Amino acid sequence: MDSSHAFELPGYHLDQLIGEGGFGQVWRARRDADGLMVAIKVLHLELIQSVDALTRFQRELDAIERLNHPNVVRGLGSGTLGDGRPYLILDYIEGPSLREVIHDRGGLPPVEMLTILEPLCDALNVAHDAGLVHRDVKASNVILAQDQGTIRPVLLDFGLVKLVDEVGPGLTSSRSMLGTPAAMAPEQMRGQPVDPRTDIYALGLLAFHMLTGQPAFGGAPGVVQSYLQVHGPRPRPSSKVDIDPAIDEPIARALAPEPAARFASARSFAAALHAVIHGAVGEEIAVAVLYVEGDPGDVSAAIEVARSLGLTVALTAPDSMLAVMPRERLDVGVVRDRLTEISRQARVAVGLSKATVSGQLVDGPALDVEGWAPYPLPIGLWVADGL
Repeated sequence: MDSSHAFELPGYHLDQLIGEGGFGQVWRARRDADGLMVAIKVLHLELIQSVDALTRFQRELDAIERLNHPNVVRGLGSGTLGDGRPYLILDYIEGPSLREVIHDRGGLPPVEMLTILEPLCDALNVAHDAGLVHRDVKASNVILAQDQGTIRPVLLDFGLVKLVDEVGPGLTSSRSMLGTPAAMAPEQMRGQPVDPRTDIYALGLLAFHMLTGQPAFGGAPGVVQSYLQVHGPRPRPSSKVDIDPAIDEPIARALAPEPAARFASARSFAAALHAVIHGAVGEEIAVAVLYVEGDPGDVSAAIEVARSLGLTVALTAPDSMLAVMPRERLDVGVVRDRLTEISRQARVAVGLSKATVSGQLVDGPALDVEGWAPYPLPIGLWVADGL
């Protein structure tokens, strides 16, 4: 056992130091009661007087306690050592990091990339619904666990998590920003407020990294890299590796410098990538599309209206929803009546597009609101000509 900064914790036997950084250490340990292998994260002793460090530690604990998802590391306990260092006990995840896999293999095929990205998008969607923004989504924070022959990507390190509705002390930094510059959205670099779309930008960077084996804005000095992320052309993975150029579009949209131009949710980003990588299942048909953007109460009411009228709800997020129906079945007059109250304060669009609908699975152009509705969408009800 590596004895540097080792400690004793009743009920656990330290096995090996498996990670160390400026913030703290991570030890592998065995739980005496049942032999379970765990990871114990402990703060560096010199940081126990740091409000920022203690806040970050508490943030991670609060976040993992609020989340229960197979693709998020699970918290098993916490406490304080005799010397004042706080610790977290986490699931020990056996497997390489995604960063190690990319380093060894280079770019991954699109289908394999998607099998890793989709569960992470789902996990982040759940986090966003719980009011959490991760702020540090990158390949080194993803472990690829093996579960009965299948890969289970697990998202780690919620130490920089942001509570969207948070009041009280925040995290500060001598660098004036938190996170890894190569994995940060422009608003993070500027020290501006973050929201779920900040993580969607990071997911776009992660998808590019997996597909090409290279960081999207890598190879330039830090200041130049930051400039390119804000002002440069959007990276196209098909310019680096031989893949379908259609994959470029959803990644470019996730990497839009302005948050409002990105996908509204992590799941909608995954759905758009799924559609171009796997292709549509079944026949594409003409559909009427309902899109509502507003506060959670308006969105919930719109979902109820859509389902009561027989539309298939394709995408939902705290601030938006999208549903479709075969064009010939939509009674636009009824839709207008049912959405009158919602459209007083929300953005509502009823338009025409195409989609494939298989059960509750919807793919196709209808998922791209900007393709069939005006942008930016004004408050009120917009109905396409021909409906």
